[in-house]
Amino acid sequence: ASTGAAARRAARVIVGGHVFTGTRQRGAEAVAIGADGRIIAVGSNREIRSLVDGRTEVLHADGATIMPGIHDGHMHALPAAEQAMNPSLHNASLTVADLQATLQGFLDASSDKEPDGWLQVTDWSPVGLLPTGTVADKSMLDALTTSRPIYLQGSDFHNSWVNSRALALAGIDRNTPDPAGGEIVRDVNGDPTGLLKDQAQWLVAGFIPPPSDAELEAGYTDAFAYLLSQGITSIMDAASGEDSLVWYERLIGSGKVLQQVTPALVVANELTKRPRHALEWLHGLRKQYGDVPGMHVGTAKVFVDGVMEYPAQTAALLEPYLDENGKPTKNRGDLYLTSEEYQRLAVVLDKAGWQLHSHAIGDRAVRVALDAYEAAIAANGRKARAHRHTIAHLELVHPDDYPRFARTGTLASMQLQWAVRNIWTLGALRPFIGEERFHRLYPSGSLERAGARLVGGSDWPVDPLSPFNQIATAIDRTAEPTGPLLPGQALSRTSSLAMHTRGSAFQLHEGNRGVIAPGKVADLVVTDRDLLTSGPSAIRSAAVQLTLVGGKVAYDAATATGRRTARRGAAYASAKTVATRHACCSGHS
Repeated sequence: ASTGAAARRAARVIVGGHVFTGTRQRGAEAVAIGADGRIIAVGSNREIRSLVDGRTEVLHADGATIMPGIHDGHMHALPAAEQAMNPSLHNASLTVADLQATLQGFLDASSDKEPDGWLQVTDWSPVGLLPTGTVADKSMLDALTTSRPIYLQGSDFHNSWVNSRALALAGIDRNTPDPAGGEIVRDVNGDPTGLLKDQAQWLVAGFIPPPSDAELEAGYTDAFAYLLSQGITSIMDAASGEDSLVWYERLIGSGKVLQQVTPALVVANELTKRPRHALEWLHGLRKQYGDVPGMHVGTAKVFVDGVMEYPAQTAALLEPYLDENGKPTKNRGDLYLTSEEYQRLAVVLDKAGWQLHSHAIGDRAVRVALDAYEAAIAANGRKARAHRHTIAHLELVHPDDYPRFARTGTLASMQLQWAVRNIWTLGALRPFIGEERFHRLYPSGSLERAGARLVGGSDWPVDPLSPFNQIATAIDRTAEPTGPLLPGQALSRTSSLAMHTRGSAFQLHEGNRGVIAPGKVADLVVTDRDLLTSGPSAIRSAAVQLTLVGGKVAYDAATATGRRTARRGAAYASAKTVATRHACCSGHS
């Protein structure tokens, strides 16, 4: 049976599909949309066609899936556009000689920038230097034929590698102190090696001249068109600052961003220790930008730790990392604020109505975030649930903490395209955490069974933007042709689709979106196949045919404009290995 109001003329209908509503309704074939951009009815082809007249636009799904727009609850759209302006190493594993040859090719192709123009390269794999265990050093870059400063951005965004010229321009030497939340890696003599971790990256990155405003606007415009081609109708920009808000106000106002945007404003390390000052800063930004239509200013981002993989090992663990022989070390990773500091911050921000979005990779960091959210509930009451505090990434969670997500209403934001067997989980992680912890990686199934609400996000551009790969990998936890990683943690098809639509819509306070039901805003996607019967491999290669925003077609793969968007999007769909790494852009826009 159809659901909807009494019959009225539809401005637009989509017929001939298999509708994933995200609700209990099953078996629907078509959707009707009113002139106001909201859904009128969901039902059979016959029922929906009864709402058609001579002025109704009829769109055909051709047997494929009609679904809610994808809500990406953790990405970095503006940095992704900026990355596409630079040459990429595609996250490849390379010998030092092969890497040097590739970089020399980049230098030779831009020789007009000698002697002082920066070579900025993206998608360098911090675990990909061969033979395995080779550690980046400035001498490897200094051997290149150039006098230019060189900056290699790690694909995990927690490591960067620079040459001696770059260190000199930034004034970094053996006497330069480590910044809060970062490390200048040093050799046995105390001299910088050229490897920079977390906030130390900005000691050099801050010296790289930015693109022009015209270049940025063109790049950002292309990036958001590309998002529409991937079916993404709402995003969280998960590491935003005031510069991000300026750009979003401009892009939304000029009609170049059609998606709903939630910027997560990064609370800098020094502000996490001064909750009242942090609140004052956040309130100032909300007062200035809170009325921009389509932009929701109400989320604060806190980095609790770093990343777990060798060689960084900055994620905070309850038990120490192991050495290459499997023996415990003294390293338990880094907490970027103490548990007590986070609890004080959470109490203040929660009381003022701010949603907290925590980056937490290691089990100790996850516990610190949960403790902070519990402290907010204890101080301010159960309204903390309404603020929808979230923990992102959740690579390792202690089993004792699984039920705490449901108890506190904490949302579990997971990037499950990482939950596969590859160099990151096997080579750079398994030997250094041991078998017991390895068999708890990305515990999506355990969290769901414990009652946690799962929400999805891509962490683009840390990974290529491929939402249907995320959906498929949550189901089979496989990066073909490898076998699955901990298949007992897999999700059902319905759970995976729901976490990337209804789940993230809930996280983003998009109550009028995320499901297909009468009265909801018609942010919809039509795919090129039936996702409700296809296997994970077929889902993984699905493509978007139509994306509707507010009931209007915003992307059509069959049009000349759609084809141009797809071609331009190739700059963003890099050849990175899927499941590269996470936690983009600490301190970045």
